[in-house]
Amino acid sequence: MDAEVNQILAHPQRAVEIAILAIVAAVFAAVFMRRALRIFCGIAIFALSFAVIIGGVAILMNDVSLSGPPGPLMRLHRFLTADWAATSDRGDGAAPCEDVSRLLARAPEAEPRREARRVRHAAEHSAAEPRPGPSAVPGAGAAANAGANNEYPELIRRSYPGIPPERLFQVAASTVAGLPGWQVVRSDPKTFTLDAVYSTRVFGFIDDVRIVVTPRDEIDVCARSRVGEPGDHLPLGFFRGDFGANIGHVKEVYAAMGPATDEAYRQVELERAAKAHGVRVRP
Repeated sequence: MDAEVNQILAHPQRAVEIAILAIVAAVFAAVFMRRALRIFCGIAIFALSFAVIIGGVAILMNDVSLSGPPGPLMRLHRFLTADWAATSDRGDGAAPCEDVSRLLARAPEAEPRREARRVRHAAEHSAAEPRPGPSAVPGAGAAANAGANNEYPELIRRSYPGIPPERLFQVAASTVAGLPGWQVVRSDPKTFTLDAVYSTRVFGFIDDVRIVVTPRDEIDVCARSRVGEPGDHLPLGFFRGDFGANIGHVKEVYAAMGPATDEAYRQVELERAAKAHGVRVRP
């Protein structure tokens, strides 16, 4: 190595030629790398913009929003990292799907409280301006506290006091069976459990939804995506987010239950009035 350096120094003209070639190579590399870097940055910006657009459209199609409790950042984080949604008493976004046996062990509420909530429902529906009854109102006081500590109003387990569990289960089964894209795969009247699947029309993604009617006249909903599960062959298995699809399933179930439970309440009131007057009502 020292011999080569000495040889170059002994011939100044050769050293100048090597220096010129090095400068030209450096300039050429700088121009080429700058262009390559510019192309790479352009591709990265395009890919990021495309991903943001696709994600935004997916969130809108799932009927969820970044606004509302517990805040846009927490909602976005959940939409991109969680592939399930489960209702709970307070709407905890981290709550797992409750075991069916535990749901069926929930003791019914005290009769005075059930009666008070039923009377409130009737009073609200008799007002001149329509207001939501229990079919659109979560558990007592829960909605007011939603948003704190990772709580989502959409995930608060809703109750329909006054409607017997048997009838509430029938209402849930008929309602879910009529939803577009939904298919009931199992119905168990003994445990008031309903299993359904939702399939997207574009990409064919499948989500499993379980609905349980509890002894408290509640409807518990648990939804989970199959993407990334064993046996799934979709290329998005590495991505754990659902863009809020499962929260959207919970919202869709409760929204669809609204008119059906209103009709069920009307039937219960008619039966109650007929019984009070000694009139026999056909089932």
